[in-house]
Amino acid sequence: MTDWLDKKITPMLAHSGRPFDSSKHLYEIKWDGIRVLAFFGKRGIRLQTRRLLDTTHRYPEIVRALGQLPGEGILDGEVVVFEGERPSFERALERELVSDPGKIAHRVRALPAYYIVFDLLYWNGRVLTDEPLEKRKRLLSKLLTTKPPEPIIESTFVLGRGIEYYQQAAAKGLEGVVAKTLDGRYLPGQRTRDWIKIKVRRTIDCVVLGTVVERGTGRVKSLVLGAYRDGALVWMGNVGSGLDSETLRGLKKDLGPLAGEPPKGLKVVAPGEVRWLKPALVVRVEYAETTREGRLRAPVFVGFVDSAPKACRTP
Repeated sequence: MTDWLDKKITPMLAHSGRPFDSSKHLYEIKWDGIRVLAFFGKRGIRLQTRRLLDTTHRYPEIVRALGQLPGEGILDGEVVVFEGERPSFERALERELVSDPGKIAHRVRALPAYYIVFDLLYWNGRVLTDEPLEKRKRLLSKLLTTKPPEPIIESTFVLGRGIEYYQQAAAKGLEGVVAKTLDGRYLPGQRTRDWIKIKVRRTIDCVVLGTVVERGTGRVKSLVLGAYRDGALVWMGNVGSGLDSETLRGLKKDLGPLAGEPPKGLKVVAPGEVRWLKPALVVRVEYAETTREGRLRAPVFVGFVDSAPKACRTP
């Protein structure tokens, strides 16, 4: 079935879960980058994103390395850009969102990309998706040998010790881990519990600076979050995820006495009208990490807390 090399393949997806130990699973790092399938062989090199878009031209350094691999095959992995010792999703986006050849050439030098490979779907005329993961991993190691060409990196893993591995990932500031059943097949386009992503989530208490409401209806869409840095309030981003209908109804009708003015010098970006509040309410928020601008990435509302607003400090 050599036509697999000409296909567009939707990658397999994972469910979310919590840390656990299991002798039936392996555990590997959840890399914070751009999901990419790589097609290589005598017909050329092709890089395809999760959304089935061709991104080959953006990563010439990875294309050159794939050209050194023997035979022909299809890999699944993550394109990452490191900032120090940690992958940076923001940096990866700086590579993925550029199409101009001149800018791509500059960013190859300034922001080198690496392809971290964790699965092998096809190799030398043989479709491997129905093979157990344990066997696909052995074949992947055989393909990449002991030292794959830079910037290709074979994803490492541990067996059984999921909780410890998760704790190590959290301590290093990584996004999390993925647990995968050793006997699981590769199911293109399916979200399955054979793969479980376990993300590191951090918490922070923030001051509610205002609500973002839909123009015309007044429906509350999100909360404007702030925290103190050197005695001044700074914008930490907005949160809408996690706000249930009961909380939203309360926010719409009970905040009149707290109406206020925007803090001086504060610049906020919001998809709607901001109704400012006095910095009196405090909420707890889960988030993945802070961006270079100091915003919370992927924030989720947890609940209101009885805490002093001045105790809300930036990370």
